Amino acid sequence: MEKYNGILELFGVKNPMGYSPEEVEKAKREVGGLPLELEKFYLYYGNSPELHGLQDELVLPNRSKSLLNPDYILFFDENQGVCQAAVKKSDVGIDDPPVYTSTDDGGWQFSSPHVSDFLCAMFDYQASICLDFNPEDFFWITPEECAKVKKMFPKLGEFDKWLYDWKISVYGENGGRIAIMENGDIQMNYAANNEREYKRMFEMLDGIGEGI
Repeated sequence: MEKYNGILELFGVKNPMGYSPEEVEKAKREVGGLPLELEKFYLYYGNSPELHGLQDELVLPNRSKSLLNPDYILFFDENQGVCQAAVKKSDVGIDDPPVYTSTDDGGWQFSSPHVSDFLCAMFDYQASICLDFNPEDFFWITPEECAKVKKMFPKLGEFDKWLYDWKISVYGENGGRIAIMENGDIQMNYAANNEREYKRMFEMLDGIGEGI
């Protein structure tokens, strides 16, 4: 599970906490199983307080009846409940299956090739909103500014179709994260878990974008 070490460091998770085997088994019974990667994440890290109370939320798929679905296992919920991430129940036997997100007409669309990729990128996105050091604003940016930002920082991951149409790409290093959200318009937000990295990012991004 070393692939998630960056998430733990980013959010300062010193003592990871998972859901109990009993809680996870109960969820599996109620939704028809869990892919191995998602089950392991719940057991190792899923109940860590630092990974909850963010903009959007990791959930055990049986925690809310509103999240039960006959064909999909829902595991991440947008903060107003208007979009969820899920895996297909038919993919439960795949260790690290693709992720799909909900549409406003009740359908589903492809978002990410693997649960592990989605979780890493999603928590990086949450960090770009929720870490302590941030400009307290989101920004509209131009395509030219977007290209400039993407050259400044290493890309860490991406997922598609969050809130229906947004493609979200995440960049950053050293405790800082920048999210670029594209759906025709382009939005940027950024934050860091330490003052030094935030100041560095602020200086690099100064003058880019218009506050929303």
